[in-house]
Amino acid sequence: MDGGIDDALALIVALISPEIEVAGITAVSGNVPVEQATINGLRVIELLYRSDVWVAQGLGNPLLRDPIRATQFHGTDGLGDSNLPLPKLRPAEKSAINAIREDLESSKHHSTTIICTGPLTNIAAFLTEFPEAGRMVEEIVIMGGAYFVTKYGFGNETPVAEFNVYSDPEAAKIVFEADVPVKAVGLDVTMNPLVQLTRNDYGQLRKRKDRVSAFASSILKNNIKKYGLFALHDPMAVTVKIKPSFFRFATYHTQVETKGEYTLGMTVADRRDWLPYDELAGRPVKVCTIVDPKFKRFFLSRLATT
Repeated sequence: MDGGIDDALALIVALISPEIEVAGITAVSGNVPVEQATINGLRVIELLYRSDVWVAQGLGNPLLRDPIRATQFHGTDGLGDSNLPLPKLRPAEKSAINAIREDLESSKHHSTTIICTGPLTNIAAFLTEFPEAGRMVEEIVIMGGAYFVTKYGFGNETPVAEFNVYSDPEAAKIVFEADVPVKAVGLDVTMNPLVQLTRNDYGQLRKRKDRVSAFASSILKNNIKKYGLFALHDPMAVTVKIKPSFFRFATYHTQVETKGEYTLGMTVADRRDWLPYDELAGRPVKVCTIVDPKFKRFFLSRLATT
């Protein structure tokens, strides 16, 4: 995770959902610097009294490029400039890369999924340094990309590129080409207005008296006030593992553009269905094409379960 508002909301959903077990959290450079992303991960852990879950700091820069930020949208603190107190908890002493490897090696069940809600820098570095460890990963679910398979599937950072992939396209290319199953939850579904938070949704959230709803209201306040809508990008990626029946995927051979002058960071899904499967370009990726509108009701209900 890279420390943004929807990253924090995704962590809350993951940590309070009994359907999955969160082993740990790694922070990466993205919406905010990696140090701030680490702090924001610890804030959520502390909010939910989950000190049993480690938070490890990852890489502070993309593999080959200068970092870009999204502080204009997420705030300088990554959480809507909500002026939250600093957490008392401290990050793990081990690096994110080593933390992932140690957790996979200690897992008794080879059913670990890596869910990526930020740029793929940490995961690309992990797969590059420990290529054999990929066999211990059941699948990688990413919030990232725009695949042009729905009317919402165009870029948000550029006309064709989504922020997480655009932030580190070389890392995304490594992950997409690795020998690990990939599911992609991209802008094709997250930007559907039916599953975005509205002012009315926010008003209902503010009426609740519990501390989690108060936290969510605080970090969402400025964006709802400014835009009137908030896309639940990262919570949707987490929900894929909690309520898979809400989602439909289609397999597309997909490549990440790393050299284009106008198309850098584009996720190119090969839709040429008249070609034989083995002639299509890129590795097969399961791309989310449909999300049930009930997802939003589920998200809001989970915030109320604490």
